[in-house]
Amino acid sequence: MRKIVLLLAVVAFVACDNDWVNDVKPRVYIESFEAEFEAGNSGDFEYGYETDEFKFEHFYNEEFGYWGGFVQTKKFDTDAANGLYENQYAVYSASASHGTGALLYYYDSYNEPCDIVIKGDHILTSVRLNLTTYTYASITNEDINTFARAFTDGDYLKVVFTSLKGDKEVGKVECYVVDYRDGKQLMATRWDIFDLTPLGKDYERVRVKIETTDVGEYGANTPLYIALDELSFL
Repeated sequence: MRKIVLLLAVVAFVACDNDWVNDVKPRVYIESFEAEFEAGNSGDFEYGYETDEFKFEHFYNEEFGYWGGFVQTKKFDTDAANGLYENQYAVYSASASHGTGALLYYYDSYNEPCDIVIKGDHILTSVRLNLTTYTYASITNEDINTFARAFTDGDYLKVVFTSLKGDKEVGKVECYVVDYRDGKQLMATRWDIFDLTPLGKDYERVRVKIETTDVGEYGANTPLYIALDELSFL
């Protein structure tokens, strides 16, 4: 499901760049990731998501039962005691930012990252991000998931969006969804909005990675998940 925001909101958002204002399309749309699962799926999640404008990639290995990329979810849980792997599809929120569902992204750093494939000339302008229950519990309570430690001063968790045209990088946005640097203690637990306009205007896909300061011998210790909602685009 998507809703339309008036042109006035678009102009306010991009007014710092005259070229964007002159080139802007007459509407900005918001993809709100309603959890409309395929017939027969009575669960809380479904792998992948695709619209007329975008494809949100994922992979699933049936032999070993592991996955990565994007998944629709309608599971929300603000009890950090439930922040275990078995509850990996839950968003650390009482609800979606809008509607009944959200999109969850898992970055499996041992495999190639999954992309948001752009079907046309659309431009991403902003997105709301929120921690998952599994990730939130892992960075606030070192006893619940013993492989990860609680964050302290200097730690961060960031989501990196990189726009690509072919193999060429067009733009990049780093979204700090947990930021304990320089005395800060910030967490994206209220569907915080992030500006994506630095990704540029001419790209074919957006690659998504997640980085943490809690890294061990075999890679990231922090569970690399993030929830997305209200992806706005032109």
